[in-house]
Amino acid sequence: MDPIRVATWNVGWTSSGSGQFNQSRERIAEIAADILVLTETTDELIPSGGYVARGGPDWGYEAGPDRRKVLLWSRWPITDVSSEISDPGGRHVCATIATPSGPIRLHAVCVPWAQAHVSGGQRNRKVWEDHFNYLVSLRELLRREVERTETASLPVIVAGDINQREQPRPYGSHKVREAWADVLAEAGLSVVTDETMIDKIAVSTGLTASDPSIFPPEKMSDHHAVSCLVLASDQPQSREQ
Repeated sequence: MDPIRVATWNVGWTSSGSGQFNQSRERIAEIAADILVLTETTDELIPSGGYVARGGPDWGYEAGPDRRKVLLWSRWPITDVSSEISDPGGRHVCATIATPSGPIRLHAVCVPWAQAHVSGGQRNRKVWEDHFNYLVSLRELLRREVERTETASLPVIVAGDINQREQPRPYGSHKVREAWADVLAEAGLSVVTDETMIDKIAVSTGLTASDPSIFPPEKMSDHHAVSCLVLASDQPQSREQ
């Protein structure tokens, strides 16, 4: 069974009105992801065909109706779609994806940045407050999914904009970096892409990852994107590495 290509990119609201729109669309096509998580995006960058799940339209800021903080695209059918993190909302969507090597539960995330609703938006938060609260909610959600009959046995992928990193220079307060570490440890997840990036992919036991890469080589938004190949641990790999 071939491994599947998982990718995530914060495209920084690139739209057809942006000078980089066509180039961004070309780069997304080049990576040829089987599963793609886009953050700060619109439907205009979704690959043709496939299946789509979108986070909610309201995350506390004024925005056009076609904008989404997070969006999941899959080459294969998706079921059991939900957006269960509501405070702050609009930044999460999860689904079960019927991949050729078996169903996978994927959580697409866009963790709030340090200044979310501090200097803009609702202006009623402290620095890193929304970020920390989101990670607490994500940890609790992953714990609940282990207890659900429909999701308990499924391998898990978390992909999206985590908005923090440990290397090469820590970004994020010690408290929020510990909160992310707690999410990973409690859910049995390992980050399998470049740790220097704030866009990340993490996989649970039951999945193996290879060929981590950064795309595009030029920095077209304020984020580089990341991707990797993922395979169920009991499946032999047949794609050239």
